[in-house]
Amino acid sequence: MANNRIENLLESIIEGFFARIFKSNLRPVEIGKRIPRAIDANRSVGVDGKLIAPNYFVIKLSTDDNKKFLDIQKTLKYDLGEAVKQYLTKENYKLVGAIHIEFETDKDRPIGTFEIVAAIQEDKERSKGFLKDESGQITYLLSQVTTLGRHPRCDIVLNEKAASRHHAEIHRKNNGIFFIDKNSTNGTYVNDQLISEHHLVDNDQIRIGNTIFSFNTHE
Repeated sequence: MANNRIENLLESIIEGFFARIFKSNLRPVEIGKRIPRAIDANRSVGVDGKLIAPNYFVIKLSTDDNKKFLDIQKTLKYDLGEAVKQYLTKENYKLVGAIHIEFETDKDRPIGTFEIVAAIQEDKERSKGFLKDESGQITYLLSQVTTLGRHPRCDIVLNEKAASRHHAEIHRKNNGIFFIDKNSTNGTYVNDQLISEHHLVDNDQIRIGNTIFSFNTHE
C-alpha cells in the first residue's frame, strides 16, 4: 500500500535521528505518518482530470510540544517536505504551488496530540516559469535559485546516472530565467545544444542524460 511505503520512508528519514534526542511523548514520525492521510483527504481534481494535492500544511501542536519542537523545526520541515514530494510523485499528484509546512501552537490542545490542516494554495508567482518532466510532473521555479542534481538535498533530485551530484542551477534574475550548468561531468543540453549558461524561453527542452524537461512560463 502507498501509505505503508511512505510511512517506511518517513521512519528511515526522521525516526532514526530524532528518536535518539527527542524525549516528548509525541514523536516527529507520528506527524509524518499522518500527512499522507491529510493529502488524500484534501485533494481536488483539476480541469484536466488530474488529482491536485494540497501543498500547504499547518501542524497544530500543544504549547508544550511546540516548545520542544523549536530546536528541530527547520530540519523537520525539510525532511517532511522531501517525504511529501516523494509521496506525491508515487501517487501521480499534481501541485499548483510550492510545498509549505508550518507549525502552530494551539493553546487549548492537550499535550501529545496534534492536528494537520492541509489546503491547496496556488502561488501567485507561477508565471515566473516551471519545468515539466516526461511523466507530466511539474516543478514551479519559485525560488531565486533552484538546484538540480543527484544529491538528495537538491531542489530537483535527478535519478539519472549521467547527472552530477550538483549538476545545475536555475536562476531567476531581473532579465529572465537562466539555466546554469555547474561544471557537470556529462554536461547539459538545451534544444540539443551543449550549454554552460542559457536564457530559458518557452518550449525549451532541457536534457541531462536521458532525463528531459520542458520549460514554460504558462500552462
